[in-house]
Amino acid sequence: MPTAAVVNGDGGDRFAFGQNWQSFVGTVTTEIVAEAEQGLLRLFPGGEIAGSRFLDIGSGSGLSAVAAGRLGAARVDAIDVDPASVAASEALLTKFAPDAAWSVRCRSVLDLGDDGAGAYDIVYSWGVLHHTGAMWDALERAAAMVAPGGWLAVAFYRRTPFCGMWRFEKRCYSHGGTWLQAAIRGVYKAFFCAGLVATGRNPRRYVAGYKSARGMDWHHDVHDWLGGYPYESTEPAEVIARLHALGFDPLRVFEHSAAALGLFGSHCDEYVARRRSG
Repeated sequence: MPTAAVVNGDGGDRFAFGQNWQSFVGTVTTEIVAEAEQGLLRLFPGGEIAGSRFLDIGSGSGLSAVAAGRLGAARVDAIDVDPASVAASEALLTKFAPDAAWSVRCRSVLDLGDDGAGAYDIVYSWGVLHHTGAMWDALERAAAMVAPGGWLAVAFYRRTPFCGMWRFEKRCYSHGGTWLQAAIRGVYKAFFCAGLVATGRNPRRYVAGYKSARGMDWHHDVHDWLGGYPYESTEPAEVIARLHALGFDPLRVFEHSAAALGLFGSHCDEYVARRRSG
């Protein structure tokens, strides 16, 4: 697991997500890949993926890119700012989507410009843009890559009363050494499990049956959450307003309010929007 923040190609000081993804890749099974496919089909239930030009921004492990390739995308391009994530994505695509047409590049969404603008039928960025340190700029750059009539799928953390606390924790965690990260994880897991017990749930059963929207097991996901820096959050109304302003119509919105007002973390609201043709 990562022991510190990293400085990536865009000059950003951020958590080493890629090392966590590389650790996760070794646990991926065909069942996890199948779950990822169902996750994409929930966002795109109308056959939009088959035959599409698909861009995955912030590919992480590469699991969503794999799912898109296996669901019949004509071309899957993936980018990630972290070289370790690029390596993880390449490994997973090679193993689980060997016949798909794909590419993976080390690049930040904040570096996207006129090259490739309007080139993709689907642009997908799940839980990524709020870790750039420039969330709305990142959204605008991702949106520019969508062709007229194409689709944009993004997910953003829901703002809670505890976002300020979590921003401070994440900065400390991402810059901390192994001992500090282990201590923070231990405290978080203890309080989280105590909360499960208090609400009548079995922590062991919860952890065993845990399924992340990205396929991660609970332990990898905890590390990812605690270290996710930079960190921004927003409200659904603001995202929807910005999508409208960028020329998109949000057609599917999945809202996920945080439990305990965000004391144990926030959830991602998901937005699937279509770019106006005119």
